[in-house]
Amino acid sequence: MRRMFPASNRRRRRAARLLPQRLLRRTSRALFALCVTGLPNASWAGPDAEREAPASIEEVEVLGERERGYRVREPSMLRYGADSLQNVAQQITVVPQALLEDQGAATLQDALRNVTGIGISAGEGGAQGDNFTLRGYDAKSDIYIDGVRDSASYFRDAFNLESVEVTKGASATYFGRGTTGGAINQVSKRPQLSPIMSGIASVGTGRFLRLTGDVNVPFSETAAARVNFMLQDAEVVDRDEIESNRRGLAPSIAFGIGTTTQLTLSYLYLEEDNIPDYGLPYVDERPANVPRDTFFGLEDEDFEQTRVNVATLRLDHAFSDRVKLRNTTRFSHVNREAAPTAPRLCLVGDDRCAGSSQDGVRRNRPERDGQESIFSNQTDLLAELELGGFEHSIATGFEVSRETNDLERFSNPGPFSIGLDPTVIDPAVMRAPRERTSKTSTRASSYGIYLTDRVRLSEAFDLVAGVRWDSFDTRFDDRTPTGLGDTGPDFDRKDRLLGLRAGLLFHPTPEQTYYVSYGTSANPSAQALQLRERDAGTDPEENRTLELGTKLELRGGALSVQAAVFQIDKTDARETDEASGLQFLSGSQRVRGFELGVAGRVIEGWSLFAGYTFLDTELRTAATSTDSDRDGNELSRTPRHTATLWNSFTLPGGRFQLGGGPTYVSHRFSSTANTNEIDGFVRWDAALSYEFDESLTFRLNARNLADREYFEETSGGHAVPAAGRTLILSVQYTGS
Repeated sequence: MRRMFPASNRRRRRAARLLPQRLLRRTSRALFALCVTGLPNASWAGPDAEREAPASIEEVEVLGERERGYRVREPSMLRYGADSLQNVAQQITVVPQALLEDQGAATLQDALRNVTGIGISAGEGGAQGDNFTLRGYDAKSDIYIDGVRDSASYFRDAFNLESVEVTKGASATYFGRGTTGGAINQVSKRPQLSPIMSGIASVGTGRFLRLTGDVNVPFSETAAARVNFMLQDAEVVDRDEIESNRRGLAPSIAFGIGTTTQLTLSYLYLEEDNIPDYGLPYVDERPANVPRDTFFGLEDEDFEQTRVNVATLRLDHAFSDRVKLRNTTRFSHVNREAAPTAPRLCLVGDDRCAGSSQDGVRRNRPERDGQESIFSNQTDLLAELELGGFEHSIATGFEVSRETNDLERFSNPGPFSIGLDPTVIDPAVMRAPRERTSKTSTRASSYGIYLTDRVRLSEAFDLVAGVRWDSFDTRFDDRTPTGLGDTGPDFDRKDRLLGLRAGLLFHPTPEQTYYVSYGTSANPSAQALQLRERDAGTDPEENRTLELGTKLELRGGALSVQAAVFQIDKTDARETDEASGLQFLSGSQRVRGFELGVAGRVIEGWSLFAGYTFLDTELRTAATSTDSDRDGNELSRTPRHTATLWNSFTLPGGRFQLGGGPTYVSHRFSSTANTNEIDGFVRWDAALSYEFDESLTFRLNARNLADREYFEETSGGHAVPAAGRTLILSVQYTGS
């Protein structure tokens, strides 16, 4: 396997980063100098800039956003069939850019800590990157960028995010296959007619260096170009061997802004060069009781290198104020090479214990070399019509896509250490030749068509109905040599999926919405673009969600409150076998829950973003009699209680802003066997900012303020300690 960024040892890895570090530091100093001295009032849009984007209008928009606090009213996608989140019969939590900036959020994972009902999973079997559960169910394949699937294995950065939309519950009519617990949609920044010149330079404990920039340049009355960039060089507090180094660039250009037809071209490039963290093994059904900085990896050998390329062409056309069309064409390609170390408890008598007479920790070396790509075209049409004497909001469209996944797996025995001492006793094993264990290729073709209709029955009642049909054809080729001049088995799978949605909304006043909704979705065996003999003939999992909820607008719409009770039923559910890593049917599962969310401005100077979710999960019927002892167990990696609270107070005088609050996650289990248990935790974060003038702000963020030792990321084989107390000082310049 050839590394994208070659380095044979730690010294070379650090030498290879000298240039990016110098660039980061010099650029940070340059940005700071610009912030202090100020920029000339450049006329980005030419002599008519003030006429095209009057300062008073821009100021009203900015102040309006601040006045609303963290409130977002409108959905980003036409397929919801509504111009307001208030009219969607489903819980949707939107994490806005203002909150991300106040918290100093750098990743999608940081953003999603604000969303309750989500669990964060650690890498397993070499599959690093963002892994989440949503309302109890795996959501790795349910991540999107601007409504287009983005399911590859990598860590997503927040530098180009306008917001993050989390749709809760079965959502097949919006997104197609998957979405048992919901979907996570990243909303990208787009060109606009108001000039922007902004940047944030940050330095923090644990060697944290980060620089982001956002420049938007209108170059005609209807066209603009925008570029966002990011540089990061970081380690993890109290996990000194772990590295997270990223570079990102996101240029975009739009024509026809403010007209009936707008064409937008955008590109996202993200590069990672990390030392991954597979944390600690389980001992006596708990994460090993060792200091937080204990590292069982191989510092000079472990690496994770990723390159992400995403190109998008989007066309928006308004036939009228009541009929809108959007077509999105996307090609994405992700190349990932990784060689992490997964620590596992090794007992005396195990052949993998290097002949030791004592228990210890062996290292698995699940090396991976993979490439994933998606080519997709989506068309969405939203029309507001009067038919049969009723007002209709009809959303319809179709999608065609081609997905590929080429993956090579390698194994290496890895060294052994006695007890819970990470010092290896057989370092020569690290130099043993690796073996290729598999080479597979998956090709999936899909197309789908959907139709939803929201009918205004009266001033107080809306009826919602929707249907989506998808075709998902997969071919899995096992190209692993068998030693007999042949290769492994190949599998084909054809699935036809039907998703339904129905709901009734009651609006006694414009500020109140009460609803009941029902939705379905399905998870085919090849959803993650992998097939095996035991699941190639398995029908898709079927999911049903029933939800009763409310959405309220308080204080003139400045504050929103939403709540819901729900039940999700899954039949023919699949689980991952901890020993083999393969999947098996585990019968049926049920999740019952309640959630509450609050966002916006409570009073003048006090903004709030808070939520709570209760999940009662149950494995109702095991797949086989040998697994019957799991009946009644909780689902894996799903906390029963999650809560978050972030307050932001503007102090008298208006220059100082104080923010902070706790995040709570209760205990959870690593698998449905409910053996390895991970304790719950409360994490406190805080922020203090000072607005020097209209363009310059200084901010100090404290993460894990109480320096609590806890585990946030968990998997079937290991748990990853969270970072210790982390302080980050940032200077933010915002100009135009």
